[in-house]
Amino acid sequence: MPGNKPIGQLLKEKGYINEEHIQFALKEQKASGERLGEVLVRLGIVTDYEIAKVLAEQTGYPFLDIREIIPESKALIRVPARFAREKNVLPFRIKGERLLVAISDPFDQATLDGLLHFAEMKLDIFIAPKNEIKRVSEWYYYFLENPPEKKLEEVLTRLKLNPNYDFGAEELLNQILVLAITKRATDIHFVPSDLTSRIYFRLDGLLELIFVFPRIIHSRLVGTIKIRSGMDIAEQRLPQDGRFNFEFLGEEYDLRVSTVRTCQGENVVIRLLPVKSTVLHLSSLGFDEEEIEILQDLFSKPHGMILVTGPTGSGKTTTLYSSLRMLDVIHKNVVTAEDPIEYYFPLIRQTQVNEEIGYTFASAIRHFLRQDPDIILVGEIRDQETATMAVRAALTGHLFLSTLHTNDAISVIPRLRDLGLSSSLLATTLLGATAQRLIRKICPSCKEKYSPPNGLLKRYNLPIDYEYYHGVGCNNCRGTGYVGRAAITEIFFVTKKIRELISQNAPLSEITGEAYKSGYKPLLEAAKKRVLSGITTVEELQRVLG
Repeated sequence: MPGNKPIGQLLKEKGYINEEHIQFALKEQKASGERLGEVLVRLGIVTDYEIAKVLAEQTGYPFLDIREIIPESKALIRVPARFAREKNVLPFRIKGERLLVAISDPFDQATLDGLLHFAEMKLDIFIAPKNEIKRVSEWYYYFLENPPEKKLEEVLTRLKLNPNYDFGAEELLNQILVLAITKRATDIHFVPSDLTSRIYFRLDGLLELIFVFPRIIHSRLVGTIKIRSGMDIAEQRLPQDGRFNFEFLGEEYDLRVSTVRTCQGENVVIRLLPVKSTVLHLSSLGFDEEEIEILQDLFSKPHGMILVTGPTGSGKTTTLYSSLRMLDVIHKNVVTAEDPIEYYFPLIRQTQVNEEIGYTFASAIRHFLRQDPDIILVGEIRDQETATMAVRAALTGHLFLSTLHTNDAISVIPRLRDLGLSSSLLATTLLGATAQRLIRKICPSCKEKYSPPNGLLKRYNLPIDYEYYHGVGCNNCRGTGYVGRAAITEIFFVTKKIRELISQNAPLSEITGEAYKSGYKPLLEAAKKRVLSGITTVEELQRVLG
C-alpha cells in the first residue's frame, strides 16, 4: 500500500484544490478545530466523492459510487447496525465466500478488524464517500426492520378484504415518500383511473409503476397532500401548486406539488428536492476531459453571458454549480438568485427568490449590481425583464450565468431575440452556451458484451465490428440494465466570426455552419462517445435523442 500522504497534498496533486484553497482552509481550521479534509468539504472546495477517489487511488482499493448500488439484506445482517453506523461502513453484497464492504477510512485498522470479527468471512474493501455511506447505511438498516413495501402491501391487502378499512392516509403518504427517497426518485405521480389509483416514480428519467391501490384511497390521499402543501382542499376543478417539507433520518427534502383535474379525477405530481445536495466535479457528472477543458476556457472569461440549456430535469443547475467550482470563488464575489436553492455552497452568497414579496430574478440582478459582484448566477431567464437585466450585468463587467429552455445550444440566439434582446447586444455579451441531456448508464453489476441491432449502428454511423456493452438486468438495477445517469453536452463557443454574424442578424443556419467550422459538436457526437466507451447503449442513445 502506498504511503499515507496528507489529504491536502493528494487533492492538490489531482488538481481538485490549489495552495490558496489549503491556506484558506487552514485559517478556518484554526477557528473550528476540524480536520483539514472536513474543512475543505464544509466549505464546498472539495466533496466527499473526490476525497474518496484520491484515497482509493492511494490505497489501491477500488472506488465505489454508492449511488449505483442497492445493498443486499443478507450482506447487511452480517454486520450489526450499531457498528456500521458508528464506524461508517456499509456491507452491500456477498460474492461467493467474500463480503463486499464500503468504508470511508481505509487507515482505521480497528474498523477493519471489527468487520472481520462480525462478518466471519473474507472481505473485499471498497472506498466510498463518507456522507454517502452514512446516508445509505441509515436508509437500508432502517428498512431491515421497517420495509416500506411491506407496509404498502398490508394496506392493499386489507383494502381488498374491507373497502372501508381506515388505512391512515398520513402514514400511507409518509411510506410512499420514504420509498421514493430511497429509490432516488425525482418525482412521484398519483394517477387516478376508473377503478384504481396508480403510483408512479420517475427513476433515472423514466416513469415506473410502483403500486396500484383501489380507487377508494385516491381522494383521501390527494386531500392529505393538499392539506400538507397549503392548497385549497375544496377546490378540485382548477390546477393548484403548493409545497411542503419532509424529513427522513435527518435529511430534509423540499417537495413541490402540482395538481391538475383530469376526466378521471385529480392528478398529483410531487417533485422531490433534497434541501442540501453535493456539488460534484464535472467529471463525476459524466463530462469527459475534452469537454471539461472547453468549459474551463469558457467559464474563465472575466465578463459576458454564459447559458446552460436543455429541458426540465436535464441537470442544468447541477452543471452550472459544478462549473462554479472551477472558478476562483475565494477571491471573487459570487451572488446567486435561485428558485429553489438546490445546492449549498458556503463560499458564495446564495439567495432565494420570492415573487410574493417582489423579489424576482430581475429585481435580484438589479440589487446584485450594488453588491460589488464579480459573478452573478440566476436560476433561469424566463422573461424579457430578466433577459434585459442579464445583458446589463454582462455589459458592466460581470460574468453572468443562467439557464434557458431551448433544444440545442445555438438556439439561445433566436430565443433571446424573442425575449426582446437586439442582435448588437447579443453579439456584445454572449460568450457561449451549452445544451445537455441525461443518459442512463449501464448497470455495473450485470454489465456484459452484446451485439446491438445493425440497423441502429448504421443509423448513427457507429462501427459494426466493435465491443459494445449492455446490462442484462438484475436486482441492483430493478431489471432495467441501467443505474444512474450521466450528462451528454454540446458546447457552443462564440468566436469573433460568429459574433460578427450575430450582430449582422445572419440566419441561424449560417451561424450554425460557422460553429461547425470552429469545432462545435452536437449532442449526438457526445452520446456516441458514451456508447463507444461502454457507459451507455445505442438503444439509450436512440431513446434520448431519437
